[in-house]
Amino acid sequence: MKKLLIIGAGGFGREVLEYALDIIESGKAQWEIEGFLDDSLTALENFSYEYKVIDTIENHKVSDEYVYICAIGNPKTKLSVGRKYLEQGANFINIIHPTALVSRTCKMGVNVVLCPDAKVTSDVVLGNFVAINMNSACSHDSKIGDGCTISSFCDLTGFASLGEGVFLGSHVVIAPSVSVGDYARIGAGSVVLKDIPANSLAFGTPAVRR
Repeated sequence: MKKLLIIGAGGFGREVLEYALDIIESGKAQWEIEGFLDDSLTALENFSYEYKVIDTIENHKVSDEYVYICAIGNPKTKLSVGRKYLEQGANFINIIHPTALVSRTCKMGVNVVLCPDAKVTSDVVLGNFVAINMNSACSHDSKIGDGCTISSFCDLTGFASLGEGVFLGSHVVIAPSVSVGDYARIGAGSVVLKDIPANSLAFGTPAVRR
């Protein structure tokens, strides 16, 4: 059986560990957990975890012995690390919590993390290295680009589109058919009614570019 390495031992990495354990308890795991990779070997020293940081992200040698999940929240860092590992032949898996709802017509890439009670409905497209946190929903025909991080309690309505590396704070609403450009950041609690350009920071109700 392959061994799972979680890239990133920060807050989201520790959450992903819990979700991986839930998958094991559900009987659906095809791997066993080995531990974490993090550039701080002491990242978990103040926590009581069975699983430890076994190597740095920079020094680890990718191996067929392992499968990987990149659990870094920052989109740019996540994509930089993830793509470097892909080039080295890393086998990334998806972590889909047993309580997540995933449509039969959803298309998804690699290293997708769907947290508890995440919902992905009909004909949604998820790129590589996408994270959808607890209780967030992606409605029919929405498209989520590579590296996006969607925080908890977000609502992407029908035909909404996120470019590469978009970050949504918690409780963000994206109105139907609205597009958010590459590496834009949307502040918590915002309602996005109009397209947001790439590399923008927008927040408010309705969301305004700042």
